[in-house]
Amino acid sequence: MKTNKRINSISEYHFKKIEELKTNLIKANKEIVDLSIGDPDLKVNTKITDELILSLSKDNFNKYPPYEGLNELKKEIIKYYDEIYNVSLDQDEVLILIGSKEGISAVIPAVCDIGDTVINPMLGYPVYETCSKLWGCKSYNISLKEENSYLPNLKEIPKTILEESKLFFINYPNNPTGATGNSAFYKEIIDLCEKYSIVLCNDGAYNEIINPFGKSISLLQFDKKKSCIEFGTFSKIYNMTGFRLGYAVGNKAVINGISKIKSNLDSGQFIPIQKAGIEALKLDRDYVNSIRKIYYDRKILAKDILKQKNIETFPGNGTFYLWCKVPQKLTSDEFCEQLIKNYGIVVTPGYCFGKLGYGYFRIALTKSEEVINRCLSRLETY
Repeated sequence: MKTNKRINSISEYHFKKIEELKTNLIKANKEIVDLSIGDPDLKVNTKITDELILSLSKDNFNKYPPYEGLNELKKEIIKYYDEIYNVSLDQDEVLILIGSKEGISAVIPAVCDIGDTVINPMLGYPVYETCSKLWGCKSYNISLKEENSYLPNLKEIPKTILEESKLFFINYPNNPTGATGNSAFYKEIIDLCEKYSIVLCNDGAYNEIINPFGKSISLLQFDKKKSCIEFGTFSKIYNMTGFRLGYAVGNKAVINGISKIKSNLDSGQFIPIQKAGIEALKLDRDYVNSIRKIYYDRKILAKDILKQKNIETFPGNGTFYLWCKVPQKLTSDEFCEQLIKNYGIVVTPGYCFGKLGYGYFRIALTKSEEVINRCLSRLETY
């Protein structure tokens, strides 16, 4: 049988492996605390679920949705960007996605031909590089290092790479480190990408998950020529991971290209889920601030406990993750295996986000303070 050779270069999605490991331990009657995957434990606001249920009683709820998404949802996203980021968008600059992960994949063939180069962050969400390979593109990884607050040093990118690249993925607030972007960085990278005609895409999945005293910023605030793309999702701040609802906003030519890819691969997200997304965006800012406060309190608690255990953490101001150094004399695998076997704690080895992650691990703060305190306090002091 002849198959796609590109599949041979793709390893199994790591979080699928973690899920299988966790399932096997549970079957063995071992108590497991899963701090590995960014799947919020918080309840979905009842206004969201009430609208989802109500939509099931409306006419035509079961019909195909518009390929580009419901206009009502697009209007709420436009309103959101205007009110929160002071960014003006037209309807043809907004596209509804079946989760932002889908958009990350679809933008690659929308912009790139087979053999083109995509610049991806390392450390970073592994889907950027994996999807680049799946679509037949070359991947150039730019290093994110702690000494530069996990922002890329753009001067390190060879001119030849810039000249041959068509797409550049960034992700701020950053998974896995929690690092956040700033105006100087956004302006610099936008200027660079405009100079070399590269489409810049920010995966803004955690735009709203920042410390409660901070202010959300968007790449598009600094994109005066509207040459960039930003992905957003309802998964994190609204606890809607399983709903699979996201969006892309920005350059209308790229949005149109993603829409062409999508219209040939899927038929859009279920209408009641899109209706639920409308209600999510209508929630007031007190809701957003309350979610931020919960994750901030969890982060402070976890950092304090880990400090007592002599485990170093990066002071990132974004996401609900903690980026931690593996204690000395242990490898990432040795430490993560020790956590599972001795304490029933599942975390993500840092190398899942690229080879610069060896010697690190990531904690997802998606359990209550009580659970975090109980499981981390049991750790030995290293």
